[in-house]
Amino acid sequence: MLPQPLRRRRYGIVIVGGGPAGSACALALARAGRHDVLILEAAAYDEFRIGESIPPESGQLFHALGIDTQFLAREHAPCYGSCSYWGSDKRGYNDALLNPRGHGWHLDRRRFNRFLADQARAAGAELAIGATLRGSMRDGDGFVLDVASGDGNATVHADVVIDASGTRTRFARQQGSRRLHDGSLICLAARFDAGALAPGLGALTHLEAVEHGWWYAARLPDGSLLVTLYTDAESVRALRLHRAGHWHAALAQAPQTARLASGGRCLAAPHSFPAPSYLLDGTCGANWLAIGDAASAYDPITSQGIIKSLANALLAARAIVQREEGDDASLARYGAAVGADYARYREARRYFYRLEQRWPEAGFWARRHREDAHARPESVNC
Repeated sequence: MLPQPLRRRRYGIVIVGGGPAGSACALALARAGRHDVLILEAAAYDEFRIGESIPPESGQLFHALGIDTQFLAREHAPCYGSCSYWGSDKRGYNDALLNPRGHGWHLDRRRFNRFLADQARAAGAELAIGATLRGSMRDGDGFVLDVASGDGNATVHADVVIDASGTRTRFARQQGSRRLHDGSLICLAARFDAGALAPGLGALTHLEAVEHGWWYAARLPDGSLLVTLYTDAESVRALRLHRAGHWHAALAQAPQTARLASGGRCLAAPHSFPAPSYLLDGTCGANWLAIGDAASAYDPITSQGIIKSLANALLAARAIVQREEGDDASLARYGAAVGADYARYREARRYFYRLEQRWPEAGFWARRHREDAHARPESVNC
């Protein structure tokens, strides 16, 4: 997809980042009658992204955004729950068949991200693809943004800025916000073709804890199998897991995950992706706020990444509308809600990691248990 030029230079709201959080927020604002919204998206929507499973509760968020019917028409693969080998070598199930909200979905992330961006644009938001925020400065009550785009550098004026730039947190860091780091994982992912994969996974996600981390596997909508190892930097260095041969050797030592991939052809060497866990010490300020992974990032074990981003988007859009209606405390309430959600996430993460006690002396698990024994991060402020 070619870069798209900016049509004008002054906007009421500029959203930095066109991923799920940014596009959903623009869509929610458009539904509320705001049509002076610009999304700055640095990358095209044709780059590979790790697939992700979303729970049945996501349907409520799609309904709130007014896109539930359109989402279902995209025919993402159903996800009927998960099977796991966690805490013991016995298989456990988390079955969605009895969930009153139905099943979840395995997403094709490229298609999903593009879908949300298209919905935002159709609702009235402007989308500038290939546009990167270089810098920002105050301009009265608003901001002047230095943007590099397909037609050269541009100066964009914004009354309000929403940072949805993911873990890069481009704008919030320029405003002085810093991450309260709370642990970080490395994801080492590879895909296997659908040809001769072993049966047994179906429409479930798969988790398997091992001595040096945990494995995740899921069928993507194109039929391929995504296999990822989540571990930490110390384990990657010690076991040289960044090398394809060592990654495959580690996979062979995870019997349940290795069985799923047996017979399949690995399509490329494993790629590494950071999977940090943090909360910004300031998720909002005068005429700006951060949403999605720009505000807080969650450990993938909780499977809340996308649903958190969509919920943030709706909450942020509501806070902006309320502020324009005279509620001066709305942004501060948004920031408090993000902090409260993060505290609940930490409790969930602690619960999951404490369930696994088979390797208490292993470095990976000792570090996870030690992290979760620490006090909660300090309160955030706006």
